[in-house]
Amino acid sequence: MKILLISVLVLILIIVFKRNTLIAIRAKMLFAKGDSEGAIRCFARADKGGGLRAEQLMTYGFILLKSGRCEDARVVLNRAHMSASKPQIRQRIKAIQALVEWKSGSLQNAIEMLEEVNAEFKTTAVYQDLGLLYILSGDKQKALEYNKEAYEYNSDDLVITDNMAEAYALCGDYTHAAELYETLLEKEAHFPEPYYGYGLLLIDRGERERGIELIRESLDKRFTFLSVKSRPEVEEMLRGIEEEKK
Repeated sequence: MKILLISVLVLILIIVFKRNTLIAIRAKMLFAKGDSEGAIRCFARADKGGGLRAEQLMTYGFILLKSGRCEDARVVLNRAHMSASKPQIRQRIKAIQALVEWKSGSLQNAIEMLEEVNAEFKTTAVYQDLGLLYILSGDKQKALEYNKEAYEYNSDDLVITDNMAEAYALCGDYTHAAELYETLLEKEAHFPEPYYGYGLLLIDRGERERGIELIRESLDKRFTFLSVKSRPEVEEMLRGIEEEKK
């Protein structure tokens, strides 16, 4: 009788675990389709049932962050980090935790966390994020040097290419910046930063009409909570530039 009871309990645990795994998979599919809220609801349901692995909690936390729910993301990511057994998974989680710090207003903390990750675990995602944060910090030399390293690591990545262009622009090397921005336009980058970044550079160089056109085009791209500027901020920027023209 005892053996039968244990077998039934094990079977129930397997069913619950698999059910939660299937829900988590569905959540990822919803997120890939752009339904962040649906993905969050799925993950919340799966998490309530228990049994989510560290990698699944990491994805859940990342989706919460991209949806602007920093504190919820922080809680989930802390749990993910504590439950992760593999060093590489812990480093990936820490890299996302650094983005939570950035979006919570602690840029320097975010940089220090990503520097620690970068020392142990170099990936395209880490190069993307740390390269951007060095630019936002205003440290021209560090931004240029690190983004050159990132570009050597993966020159095919569009975010790294955009960071490289921005670092050149930050340092006053507008020729190299423009070359990279043109490459990003040719590849039809799907995120807004290259369009308004290049637009501002062109306006500063006297190519006002094309610059304004590119800033307008940036508004057709997908903005997220992790975008450097929000859509309203870019719209306000565009209005200000157009007002100057009158």
